[in-house]
Amino acid sequence: MKAVSISRMIQETKHPLHAAFLPELALVLMVGAVLPVVPAWSQSTADDGAEWTSDGESGAALPEMVVEATNEVRQKIEKGTFGLELNAAIIDSFFTDMDEIALTVSPVSGLQPHLNNLETLISDQPPHLWLPEMARTPVAQFYPTDPEGHEIKSWSLAVIDYRGSPFKTYAGKDNAPEVLVWNGLGDNGEMLRVGYPYSYVFSLTDKGTNTYNHPGVSFRIPALDYQRDGDRILEMAGGQLFVREESDLTDTGRRWLTHSADEIRRHPYSPVRVIVTAETNILAEKRAAEVAAYLAESMILPLEQVATETILSPDLRAELDGSVAVVIEHVD
Repeated sequence: MKAVSISRMIQETKHPLHAAFLPELALVLMVGAVLPVVPAWSQSTADDGAEWTSDGESGAALPEMVVEATNEVRQKIEKGTFGLELNAAIIDSFFTDMDEIALTVSPVSGLQPHLNNLETLISDQPPHLWLPEMARTPVAQFYPTDPEGHEIKSWSLAVIDYRGSPFKTYAGKDNAPEVLVWNGLGDNGEMLRVGYPYSYVFSLTDKGTNTYNHPGVSFRIPALDYQRDGDRILEMAGGQLFVREESDLTDTGRRWLTHSADEIRRHPYSPVRVIVTAETNILAEKRAAEVAAYLAESMILPLEQVATETILSPDLRAELDGSVAVVIEHVD
C-alpha cells in the first residue's frame, strides 16, 4: 500500500475538522498496510485508469482518499396517541341514563343494541340525535300580566289564527293566572295548522270599566308532534319539505323525514300512513308517493307498508304550501 505522510496531510488541510479526523484516518491506513483489505465489491477501473480488483492480485495502488467530516442532524418526532382497550365489561360501564333513552339499550343485547333490540328498533339505523326536534304539546305557555298594575275586573286572552279570527280563547274574572298552558287545540277541538302564522291578544278590564289590549308577537310552528285518538301524528308544513308547487324533497325536508323515521322506530308494530294536503290532487299524490318512498328507504321497509292518503284544499294561501302528516297508528 502506498505510504501516506500524516504530517503533510495535516499541514495541507485547511478545515479544522480535517485535522481532527486525520489521526483516526492514520490508524485505519496503518492497519490496512498490515492486514489485507477484502471489500465485498470489485471495480475494474479506477478513476486514473489503473486496473485493480478485490482479490488484491493486481499491483495497482489504491487512489488517495479524501475524507471530509459532515454535520448530521437527526429529528425525532413522537405522536401522542390515546389507546382504549374495549371489552364487554368496559362497554357496559359506559352506559348512562341518557344512553338508555337514546339507544334503548337492554342488558341482554347491549353489545348490539341496534341489531338485536327489534322489539324497540325496527331498523339497524341509529337515531340521528343531532337533528332538530319537532314542537310538542303543550305548544306554548302564556304569562299574562298587567304592566300598569290596574285593579282588574275581568281578563281574556285570545290566540288569533292566520285569518285574523280568534282560534283559542281564555277568560276569567279578577286577576289572570300567572301562566296559561296551550296544547295547540282551538275552541272547536282542531289542532293548529303547522306553518301558519298565529298571534295573541291579552285584554283586561279594570274596576272603572276601562279596557286595555296588549297584542303579542306573531309565531309559527314548522313541525308538530302530538297525539290524537290513540295515534301519534308527526305533522310538517309543506314549505318545510318541498319547493312551492313541486314534489321534490328539499334538504330540510329530508332532515325532517329522517327525524320522523327515527320516531317511527319507537313503534315497530304500528301501521304508518302519510297524509298530504295540497291545492291540487295531482300534487298531493306526487308528494305522498315521495314521502312514502323516502320513509321506506330510510327504515329498510317494503314500500307497501307505508299507506298514503291525500286531502284536496284549494283555499290555501299562496305563501302556504299545505302540510304532510305522518300518522303512527295505535300508539300505546
